[in-house]
Amino acid sequence: MTKFYFVRHGQTETNLARRFNGGRTDTPLTASGRDGAIAVGRFLATTGFAGIYASPMPRAQTTAELIVAQSRVVQPPIVTDRDLREVDLGKWDGQPLTSVQDDPEIDHYYHHLTAFDNQRIGAESFAHALKRGRRAINRIYDAHPDGKVLVVAHGLIGMLLLSTYLGADLDSARDAMRIPPNNSISELDTSDGEQFTRGSLWAFVPATAESK
Repeated sequence: MTKFYFVRHGQTETNLARRFNGGRTDTPLTASGRDGAIAVGRFLATTGFAGIYASPMPRAQTTAELIVAQSRVVQPPIVTDRDLREVDLGKWDGQPLTSVQDDPEIDHYYHHLTAFDNQRIGAESFAHALKRGRRAINRIYDAHPDGKVLVVAHGLIGMLLLSTYLGADLDSARDAMRIPPNNSISELDTSDGEQFTRGSLWAFVPATAESK
C-alpha cells in the first residue's frame, strides 16, 4: 500500500491579497507561509518518504524545500512534475477575487465545474487539469507501489484530486470538498493507484500557518 501525503504550498503574497492564485501567477511565500511550511516539515521530520514530488511552480518548490530541510532522516531528492502545476485560470489569474463576482462564470467556477466556460477567459478546463493531475499520481504510484510519498502542489489541483479520488464527480467536486488550506496535509491510501481511501491524517494545519 502507498500512503500519499498531499500538501498545499504555504501562503503566498497573492493568497494574502485575496487574488486568484492560478497557474499563470506566482509570488513568494509570506513569512507566515514559510513558517507554516517549516512547521509541516517539523511535524514530518521523522517520516521517511519513498518519493518526494512537487509542482514546478516556485511557491510549491519553496514549500517542499522548507519541509525537507527540517527532516531528521535521509530523504530522496525532490522530483519536479509539471503535471502537478496549478490550474491555469486565464485572465482571472492574479486578479482580486472580488473583481469577478458578477461574472456569469463564477457560479460554475464554484459549483458546476464541467459547465465552466474556460475558453471565454482563456483558462484551462477542470477536466484537463484533473486528467494531467491523475496522470502524475499514476506515474508516482507506479514508481512507488509501497511506502510513503509526499506530493507538494496547489489548492485547486489538490481539491480536484482529493475530491474525485474519494468519490465525488468532477462537476460537484468543489461542493464535495473545500480547497485544502495552505500548509495542510491530506493523506490518501491506495493499493492499486486507482482506488483511494481517506487516511488517518487529514487537513493538519500548523498553528503558525494561515490560509485564505
